[in-house]
Amino acid sequence: MRCRVCLAALALSLSAAPAWAVDEVITDVRVLNAVRTDEETVRSIAGLSIGQLLKPDTLDIVRERLHTSGLFADVNVYWEPHQDGVRVNIVVKEKFPWAPLPTFSYSPGNISGGLVVGHGNLFGRGKRGVIGGRISNVDSGALAAYEDPAVWGSWIFFTIKGKFQMQIIPEYSNDYANHPDMPLEPMRNTTLRSYGGEINAGVAWFRKVRTSVGWILDQNDVLKHSESNYLLSHFANSSLQGMVIGPQAAAVSARRGAATANVTFDFRARQHAVMYGNALGFSLEVGGTRWGSDGKTDYWKASVGYEHGIRFFRRHNLIVRAGGITGDNLPLWAENSAGGTNLRGYLYRQFQGDTHLRTQVEYHFPLFSLWGLDVRGLVFDDAAAIWYRNLPNQIGDSYEIRTDGRQFLPPSLLHQGFQVEQDLHSSAGAGLRFYLRSVAIPLVGVDVGNGLGTKDVRMILILGV
Repeated sequence: MRCRVCLAALALSLSAAPAWAVDEVITDVRVLNAVRTDEETVRSIAGLSIGQLLKPDTLDIVRERLHTSGLFADVNVYWEPHQDGVRVNIVVKEKFPWAPLPTFSYSPGNISGGLVVGHGNLFGRGKRGVIGGRISNVDSGALAAYEDPAVWGSWIFFTIKGKFQMQIIPEYSNDYANHPDMPLEPMRNTTLRSYGGEINAGVAWFRKVRTSVGWILDQNDVLKHSESNYLLSHFANSSLQGMVIGPQAAAVSARRGAATANVTFDFRARQHAVMYGNALGFSLEVGGTRWGSDGKTDYWKASVGYEHGIRFFRRHNLIVRAGGITGDNLPLWAENSAGGTNLRGYLYRQFQGDTHLRTQVEYHFPLFSLWGLDVRGLVFDDAAAIWYRNLPNQIGDSYEIRTDGRQFLPPSLLHQGFQVEQDLHSSAGAGLRFYLRSVAIPLVGVDVGNGLGTKDVRMILILGV
């Protein structure tokens, strides 16, 4: 009986041990097993400093910050007595920082493959760089980017990007209800070549609130356009007489110069494949001659986005996203689109407009783990409302050509204003995700979605980024 009492007292004393250090002064911070990452970078991410008081939640906050950084596959944090206070020990297992990663993606209407070389821990200080390219039937290109999330260990960050892109932008009718015989295919395709760069800089206030401003400058060249037989026949049967009419290019070549501003309240955290917490972001993009535009791209575009992740049963994850984008005089390449990866179950860019509301609900759950590979399942529901809020004046069977050269599909194929039966779309489905704990991104993702109200079931496959 006496032994049992002794054991119980010992267990109680051990369980209460962490409370002994509450409000003790941190006299040392030791980093263990950091081979590729500079120790000062680990301390900076952890947010610990000598002289700080150890609070009941300090160690949990440190673990969360280190996991969320994406640099470490595993983290352990504990304290021990040291001099007149406590020493905090941070034991990390680093992720492999770089790799040449082949990529492949398939979504209805868009097939691409490429190679990306990324480094998530340049100079051992958490700087990030990526260079890569892809070849696609509709969206090929190359990208080089560098990101410094903490300039000289401060709360200042910046990103610089350069890109080259060749894309084919499809335009579909949004009035299928009145044209049951119309084929589900683009009425017009525009081939566009773009190249340019972007720079963005800001401050992460108290780590969670990020404000930034940026500048975009790129050249967008319209190379060619092609029309469907359905669109050609529409003009052939036009009631307009005595006028030269017919399909025209959707846009003209232009140089875009635009300023951007962003505010994000980010209280999300990640542990391996599980995301929890919430984030709210606002952005504004304004194009005009004062920012380097040639006068053909005077526009504005504003957006808001919200994401909330709930973790339960440790490895289960419910993620809810919602957002909206609207603008005025948007260039063809800056218009909003839905379909493919952001509205699973529909074709690539099947819906287009200057105003876009969207929601997405995903429930992720573990299936099994094998040798550091986590296989997870998910079910999802996507919804989007997308329409043209403002279109030019109608003249006969056509809309006027906008002053920037934007030519829309004819009114019989493209309506202005929101119509529930035409402009509200939803889909549901399920998928798989394959994560390697030593890599920060999912290796493979596959989804199968059904556009609700349609008979179409479509698959999306993504390998790499």
